[in-house]
Parts: sequence; C-alpha cells; structure tokens
Amino acid sequence: MQRSQHVVAGRSLYVRLVTRMGAVLAVSAAVLLIAIWISTQLAANDAYDRILSGSALQIAENTWYENGAVNVDVPLAALSMLGTGDHAIYAVFDPQGRVIAGDGEFRPEIPWDELEQGPLLRDGEYLGTPVRMAVIGRRMPVAGPHPWAVIVLAQTNNARTSFAQSLGTKALLLIVAMSALTLVAAMFTLYQALAPLKRIEAAIRERDLNDLSPLTLTVPAETHALVSAINAFMQRLAVHRATMRRVIGDAAHQLRTPVTALLSQMELLESQTDDDRRRRHLDQLRERTRSLGALVNQLINHAMVQHRNDISLRGRIDLGELVRRQMTEVLSNRARTPDDLALDTPQAPCLIRGDAISLAEAIKNILDNALQYGAPGLLHVRLETRPERCELRFVDDGPGIAAADWERLRKPFAPRGEGRMGASLGLSIVEEVMRAHDGEMRFEHLPEGHFAVVLEFPAWQESLAFP
Repeated sequence: MQRSQHVVAGRSLYVRLVTRMGAVLAVSAAVLLIAIWISTQLAANDAYDRILSGSALQIAENTWYENGAVNVDVPLAALSMLGTGDHAIYAVFDPQGRVIAGDGEFRPEIPWDELEQGPLLRDGEYLGTPVRMAVIGRRMPVAGPHPWAVIVLAQTNNARTSFAQSLGTKALLLIVAMSALTLVAAMFTLYQALAPLKRIEAAIRERDLNDLSPLTLTVPAETHALVSAINAFMQRLAVHRATMRRVIGDAAHQLRTPVTALLSQMELLESQTDDDRRRRHLDQLRERTRSLGALVNQLINHAMVQHRNDISLRGRIDLGELVRRQMTEVLSNRARTPDDLALDTPQAPCLIRGDAISLAEAIKNILDNALQYGAPGLLHVRLETRPERCELRFVDDGPGIAAADWERLRKPFAPRGEGRMGASLGLSIVEEVMRAHDGEMRFEHLPEGHFAVVLEFPAWQESLAFP
C-alpha cells in the first residue's frame, strides 16, 4: 500500500522533549555551578581573612611602647594559625615607618590615614607572588603625624585557592551526578507521559477499515481534545461514506428499470419490420432515452449537492443576482414561457452566506418544476428582505402540490404520480440545500388560487462571517 506523502515524519516528540529537558538541566547546572563556585570563593576568602586578621591582632596585642621605642613579641601561635601549605610574611613598623621586626624586605605601602578603621585587608605581592595582607595599627604614646605602630601580616593564596577548588570540584561532581539522575528520571517520566499516544496509535492501527465507530479510550485531559477530534472526523467520514453508499445504491436501483426497459425497446425495434410500428418504437425509444438522461442528470445533481453540503459555507452571495442569473438560464432553454412572468427584487442587495453552486441548483430545480408542472400562464419570483431573514417566493398559477404530499415530497425518490418521468429528486435536492444553509423550504396555497414555494434564508451577519 502506498503511503501518503502529505504527512512528513519530523523529529520524534520524545527526542525533542528529552533534548529540551537536557538543555534546561545543562543550563541550570551551569548556573548553579557558577553560583557555587563564586560562593565557595567568597566563603574561602572570608574564612582565611578572619584567620589572617586574628593572627595579626595577636601580634598587635604583643606590641608596646617602652623607653622611647616600639617593642614587639611575636607569639608563635599567631603564625601557626595560618596553616600549612602557605608562606607567612610579617613586618612591624614604628611610627617613623622603620621595620622593627619581621622581614625587612617586605615593605608594602602603609595606609596611615585608614588605620583608625581597624584591621585592613589588602591584596599585594611579595617577591612577585600574590599575597593577602592584614594591616593593623596600634596607637603609641608619641607625638607626630602618625602615632602608630603598624603590623602587616601577609599570607600566600595557595591554601585558600586549594580549599575553594576542592569544594568546587566536589560540587561539580555532585551537580553532574544529580543532573544525570534527573535526566534519566525525566526520560522515564516523559516515556510514560507519552504512552497514551502509543495507545491511540495502536487503537487506530488495529481497527478494521470499515470500523468508523468512536474510539473508546481513557486518555489524559491533554490528549482528550485529540481523541475527540479523531472521533469527530471518523463520524463525518462515516456519514460521508453512508451518503455515498446511499447515492450509489439509489442510482443502481433507479437506473436498473429504465435501462432494462431501454434494452427491451431496442430488441423490439430490431424485430419489427412494419415501418409504422418501427416508427412508434423509435419514438418510444427516444422518449425513454430522454427520460433516462433526465434521471442520470438528477442523480448526478443529487450526489453533487450532498457532496457540497459537507463544504464549509464561506461565500457571501447576493441572492437577488443569483436568482436573476438562474431565471435567465432556465428561460432561455424553454420554447414556451408564461405570459405573466415577473422577477421582483429589492434595490439593496440581499446578502446570505452559502455555496453558490448548490444554491443555484436548488433555484433551478424549483424553476424547472414550476415551468414543467405548473405556471400555465403566470410565474412570479419575489425576493423580500425581513429582519435577519431573506425570503424567496416562487408563485405560479398551476395546481400545486396537495398538502398531504408536502412532507413526502421532501424525501428522495418520492414520485408525484401522473405518469411523470424522472426520479423526483428536485424538491429533495432543494430540501437538502436549505438544511445545509440553515434555511427552510415551505409550501403555500394562496387565496387567489396560486401555489407558492418559499425559501427562507438567514441574512448575512458580519459577526458570523469568515475572513
């Protein structure tokens, strides 16, 4: 079986969802990792800065002024608190900026004006190596612009960098592991969430071609609209197929008898040798052929109208102009027309929403019926505009249709008797067209003895119009 080329299989919905979920997890993991890395750096710096400041304060507490000089006794505990893996450097300056203890080559710039603020933390260098410094001033009882003994304690950044990298690496491993587990869980969840689509596919694939009954599945609310749309489509398809079967069955039933009669008439014609009888058989053959042509034409028109009733009615139609065209076409093909013939339409267009082809066929059928079976001397067509309605009246002076037959003649293949040929589909076609247009067809016997067929349509409304 050849597959349709109108539906192209795109990327798997499952793959697309997993890809997007993976992308979201990757971005989230990256953002979280950056945030943890920054937080780790800040936490490590804060912890090591506190230790560095505490060690510098211990040295400052052991600094005093005596005998006109600044003295300092550096406790070993102050330097041991800085831990291993780093190199500690310190220098103690007197108020004149001279180094009285520590490394004489370590001479950072002293912020004399900021010493009152307490321990100051600065980044600096020692012999080309980046260091972190704590600067503390202790006031001495001396006169001068800078009465401070200054303690500068520095530490290299190896320990704090190693600590931050260790925490960041552990966080990275944890985030990667949790992201992988989350992605696996999401893949399983998405697979389970899409399982109803597999059930819908299996239910449709396993169906018999002739089974157009609705799907009976319990599905999630998100796919309920999809199943409802499929069921509605299958219902329309079932109605359409039933209509086509009925049309084919009606055509087979209606054509069987006239075709058989036509063949019999041809056989009789071949067996006749008398010219008068051959002429009569030939006339009968011609009449039956004309009748068969009319029947086939009616069946085709009936099938066409039923097919077009399934089409959305989107067009805006000027009913008066449509009636005028159909009257011109029908009357131009008639050898005899009523003496009293009139078409009365309002000056303003009478607009309706519908299908011009099926409406034209309905109007043509009514005109043909009126001219063939009624209207010996009068045919008036009047179009009137009423509030939210358009009314089209066909009035003739023929005998009309008995009230007892009004409902019966709305149905297909309901003959009106009197030896009339054809399938009697004209009024049933009109009835189907009016039903498709939300309109109404009715019959009236008028007081002056005339008969009227009335078609009533809903008028065009902009709020209901399609673009």
